[in-house]
Order: sequence, then C-alpha cells, then structure tokens
Amino acid sequence: MKTIKLIVIGICVLSFMNVNSQNLTPQQIERENNRIDLFNTQEFANLHIWYNNKVLELRLSEEQEVQYSFVIAKYTYRMSRLDDKDSDYSYEEMVEEVHSLVAKIDKDTKPVLTDTQYEDHLKITKEFKQTVLNKLELNHSKIKQG
Repeated sequence: MKTIKLIVIGICVLSFMNVNSQNLTPQQIERENNRIDLFNTQEFANLHIWYNNKVLELRLSEEQEVQYSFVIAKYTYRMSRLDDKDSDYSYEEMVEEVHSLVAKIDKDTKPVLTDTQYEDHLKITKEFKQTVLNKLELNHSKIKQG
C-alpha cells in the first residue's frame, strides 16, 4: 500500500495531469502552452522509479510520508516550471534556483525525519539535484548550438 501511495504521489509531483482545456481559464491555457518538459517520458519514468526506490529505503512512517511528500511536491513543482517558455530565468538563474529549491527541500524535511533518515535524504537530494542540473545544462547547450 505504501509503495502504491508513493508511486501515485510521485506521479502527481513530477508530472502534470492532462486537463480538459474547456475547463481552463485563458491564463491557465497560456500557462499550459508555455510548459516545457525538462525530462522526456522515458527519462521521467526512470527518474521516478529511482526516486521512489530511494524514498522507500528511508522507511518513513505514514505521518512522515505525508509530510515528506508535501514538501517534495511543493518544491519539485516549482522546479519543474523553471524552464517554461514564459520563464524570465536565464540559464544561470535556473541553476541558482535549483540549488535554492533543493536547500528549501532539505530545510523543510529536516524536522520530519530522524537524523539517519535525514542523512539518507541528503544523499537522495544531492543526486536528484545533480540529475536536474545535468539535464538543464544539456538543454542549454542544445539551445546555444541552435
């Protein structure tokens, strides 16, 4: 049950549900049109499986899992929108913002986790952050090459 719950939460966190455009405001439609997916479907699936497995290794209680998932969802959503077409961020600003958002994840999850869980969490977020930064750099280099 816990695994299924984490998978569902992870899918909601790192991806966006297709919404019937008839129910969206013009501003929401524009926002959706400006969305850029940092990871393709296969990359996202691989990242999601890796992340889910790492979180399972934390052995969170149900209460910890709810609080932890909320923090992760909050900041990874913000991270996922950094390189949208309508974003005013330069590449350097996106990199700074990724570092800032991961620092906020670490700060907000610390009170939720035991010391051992937090140490393991830091290893997870370090690797996750590097993956995001590598992908941003790759995308940026493709843009520069035009």
